[in-house]
Amino acid sequence: MKREDIKHIVSILLFFSICITGVLGYIQSELELRKFIPHRYFAYTTLSLAAVHVTINAGRIWRYLCRKFKKT
Repeated sequence: MKREDIKHIVSILLFFSICITGVLGYIQSELELRKFIPHRYFAYTTLSLAAVHVTINAGRIWRYLCRKFKKT
């Protein structure tokens, strides 16, 4: 599997994880559930996927920040 494929898969999983976390958070809020475990676990999954996403794209992020700060 190519690195580009992994980037796309992580991005897609992150998108769905954010959507599911939002829906579960809304359900938790509407039903006034204190300890709604699925929402918590999807939030942890979202944070983990975000960390993986930033790690994979660290070079691209660094180059972008360097370009932005050199212009000012």
